[in-house]
Amino acid sequence: MNYIDIFNIKHENARVINTKDDFNRIFIIEDKNGVRYTCLKPDAQKMPKMTSHFKTLKAKSAPLNYLTPYFTGKRTK
Repeated sequence: MNYIDIFNIKHENARVINTKDDFNRIFIIEDKNGVRYTCLKPDAQKMPKMTSHFKTLKAKSAPLNYLTPYFTGKRTK
C-alpha cells in the first residue's frame, strides 16, 4: 500500500505495523527496508485543551537523513 507520512512524503509498498495499543491520531508504517515512519490518521482527533487538529508538516521540515536513517551524507530526496 501507499501511505503519506506526517511530513507529506509518500511511501510506496509500505505496510501498517500493528501496535500493542492503538493510537488515536497516528499509525506506524514500515517500508521494504524495515524503516518505520509515523502517519497521521485521516480523522485524527484534536488533543484535549487544544483548538486545532493535527496537521501534516512540510517535507522540508523532515530531519536530516529522515528517509535514509543509516546514511551519513547529505539529505536525500
